[in-house]
Formats: sequence, structure tokens, C-alpha cells
Amino acid sequence: MEKKPNNKEVQELKLDSIIPNRFQPRKDFDQPALQELMDSIKTSGVLEPIIVRQIPKTRAYQDHCPPNAEYEIIMGERRFRACETLKMDTIPAVVKEADDRQMLQWALIENTHRKDLNPIERARAYKQLADTFHLTHQQVAERVGVGRTTITDFIRLLSLPPEIQEDVGRQTIKIGHAMAILPIPDSTRRLALWQRVKNEDLSVRHLRILVDAYLHPRGVAVGAGRSPQQYKELHVGNDPQLRECAERLRQKLPDNIGVDIHHGKIGDQFLFGSISLSYRKEDDLQRILKAME
Repeated sequence: MEKKPNNKEVQELKLDSIIPNRFQPRKDFDQPALQELMDSIKTSGVLEPIIVRQIPKTRAYQDHCPPNAEYEIIMGERRFRACETLKMDTIPAVVKEADDRQMLQWALIENTHRKDLNPIERARAYKQLADTFHLTHQQVAERVGVGRTTITDFIRLLSLPPEIQEDVGRQTIKIGHAMAILPIPDSTRRLALWQRVKNEDLSVRHLRILVDAYLHPRGVAVGAGRSPQQYKELHVGNDPQLRECAERLRQKLPDNIGVDIHHGKIGDQFLFGSISLSYRKEDDLQRILKAME
């Protein structure tokens, strides 16, 4: 009969007696990092025991647990997954007493301090901690050791359209871009700005200028002591000089290729520019590339 561990001693627990932490905020585990951990375990074994608790004897838990499950992970799910993949029988573990509040808090702290969550996973974890235990943002901040405004800003990311959240989660756009878009009230405009970030590789600074121009159409201040100046977005449709430049480009390209040019300015100060080409058939892309060569 297996000896029941106390809170201090390391025990070899059977893997099939352990279930993952249901409060685990991380949903996607980095596969290269997991493979690296597996290689390390093959060579040196599990150097640090996982932390588990005995599964509560409540019906809500018992009804959703495998028959032989006895323990739930508090910290160390990556080590547990690595050992599972390696088809090991046991894993070193320490059993601690912990309630649901501590489970969620410890799982969050482990991930944010040791293996960073992506911004959207972090935002969901903070919100889960606040919603599950009816905590204010200040109370969440005190428990995870960050500033209150950080908690608030991350949770606000969850108000963005799903398409933007997905890109922030994959980190294909910077969190600074997402934060810059947040003051825009409607989803349609948010998505339009998100598309411009992706298509034109806008910097966070330029995006903030666009957002300020949208929110304050009378003008954008350009420095201390200066009067606000109107942000201007010039393109082929409203600027003869850019229209002429676009036509010159079009003459160098195959037929039916659309050309547009954008300039962003405040007063006479140039901020950024972009050229976009549009085509209707997949073969047109190869025609464009040949023309450029």
C-alpha cells in the first residue's frame, strides 16, 4: 500500500494517480521548450518535484475525476506532461494542503514568474482570479505582485475583437499596438486599424497618432507650447502629387494592378508612408514580381 506523503517529504507518486490543475491558465505549452525539458529529464531525471494536493472529496470533483485519481497538480504541469510523454510510471512530488483560491493563485504565479504566459492568457488568468474570488483589480495586483494598472490594462485586452486577441496571443502584433487601439470605442474601427497595422507595418507611435486623430478630430498637439495641428492622411484619392506618383508606378507594372500611396502628416511634418498593390488573380502576383525584377 502506497505511503501517504506529508507536506514536507518528496514522494514518488504514480502518474496515473495525478490530474492536471483545473485552474491552469496556460492553454498552449511551447513544444520546443517541452522537448528540451524531456531531453533534460532523460539525462538527469526530474530535478525539482512537482507540487500536488489531494483531490477534494466533494462530489463536483469526484464526478469529473478518473477512478484512480488521488492528486491534483498545484505547480509543475510542464514536468508532469514531459514525464507522461516519456511514459514514465512515477514522478517526484510534494503534497501540500491548498484550497481552490490558492490553487488558482499559485498556478498563475508559477506561469507568470517562471514561464511567461502570452498576453491574452495572462489577461484571462487575471480575470479568472478576479471573477472567481470576487477580487478587485488592486487585490489581484497584491496577490501576483504587479501594479494595479497592469492588471486593468491586461484585462481590457479581452474587450478587443477576437481577431485582434488572436494576433496578440500569437504575438504577431505587439501588445503596444493592442493597447493603442483600446481607446477606440467601436469594433469596426478597431478592426480597420488592426488591418492597417498588419498591412502597413505601422509602429506603435504612428498608430497612437491615428487613434488620437480619430478621437480628437480638431487636431493633435505636436509639442509643448504649440497649437494643435490637424492630422492629415494623404492618398491617391485626395492628393494630385501622390496620384501622379501612383500612375508612374502603374506604368511599370502589368495591366489591372492597382496602386495606392498613403502619407501621414501633422501639419507639414511627415510621419509615415506606404505603397500598396492590389490584384485580382493569383497569377498576378508572379507578374508583379517579374516586373519588379
